[in-house]
Amino acid sequence: MIEFGWGAATDIGRTRKSNQDRLLVSAPMFVVADGMGGHQAGEVAALMAVEHLAANTEPGSLDELVTLVEQANESIYDRATGDPSMRGMGTTVVALAGLELADGPAIGVVNVGDSRLYRRANEALVQITEDHSLVETLVRDGRLTREEAAVHPQRNIVTRALGIDRRVLADSWLLTPVVGDRYLLCSDGLFNELSAREIHSILDEIEDPDAAAETLVSGACAAGGHDNVTVVVVDIISVDEPKVASPDRVAEFRPALPMVEKRPLVTITETSVPSAPVMTWRLGLFIGSVLTVVTVLMVSVVIYARSGYFVGIDGPDVVIYKGRPDGVLWFDPTFEEPVKLSVADLAPTDLADVQSGVTFDSLDAAKRYGFELYTRAESKP
Repeated sequence: MIEFGWGAATDIGRTRKSNQDRLLVSAPMFVVADGMGGHQAGEVAALMAVEHLAANTEPGSLDELVTLVEQANESIYDRATGDPSMRGMGTTVVALAGLELADGPAIGVVNVGDSRLYRRANEALVQITEDHSLVETLVRDGRLTREEAAVHPQRNIVTRALGIDRRVLADSWLLTPVVGDRYLLCSDGLFNELSAREIHSILDEIEDPDAAAETLVSGACAAGGHDNVTVVVVDIISVDEPKVASPDRVAEFRPALPMVEKRPLVTITETSVPSAPVMTWRLGLFIGSVLTVVTVLMVSVVIYARSGYFVGIDGPDVVIYKGRPDGVLWFDPTFEEPVKLSVADLAPTDLADVQSGVTFDSLDAAKRYGFELYTRAESKP
């Protein structure tokens, strides 16, 4: 059994008209959900996700925790497709739950979207979850640095969320609980305003989890408060039958997409501040001008290369890709989701089109075309 201590806080921020974030603190379950969608639909999606998890706060395994998130997704999807006023709503979710497994207690984590789970280490803040966002994809592909991603104009575009499709892709982890560890669940309204070092400093200096959560939220609001901000701080107080833990605490990582390999966790140390180079003002002005031009060009290329979707072929399967069929410069298209149809099943009239890549402006349009392909394949004699 794991004994938890916790604190939580949420705020509308300084520019939003409503708070579409929702949270759950019901040990051993802790959740942050960041809703999206107009006419308060984001609030509805986030609330539905939290309420479903609140009704099942003691999952027996990591699989059960993932299933709860998948069930919440189906409920939100059904509501969104059945009610025109809710169409397009969705929500991110990051959940942490204490689990009682056969070989002892563990921590289960599930993530969809760009809300995050961090662990405070001795001299660092370690990001456990991986954002499902456009900029994270570009960082993972080596096309953006983390510093560039932090200020990218499209950093708020998520590639996965609950309620967008009947099937959701949720990443999950098993972590080994260690007494003294402190975890942070938060919406993007926190880390888009405060640096990792500022967040780590607050978590490290303020012992009371409630006070730490309140300080983080008020700090994000003072720094700009451009979005809703929600924080849950979770402390590991005691653990029955403690086990030897790896330095990163990760006992198992289960990515939703099998081609995604476990990556090193993102660690930001307190002391890794580079010394400033010496330069003249003329050199600085020249470098700044060049970087500005290069940045504008790169952003334009990235936006064009990553815009649109197409239905194409991946080995024996028909799939949806994001990007341009032939790529743009070094920006290749990336896998988005399967169509659940094999190339062999395609109607002859569709095969040539799919081989060349059928392009669309939105993911929904690509999905509709995929469904049409499936329907025609089913009707083949």
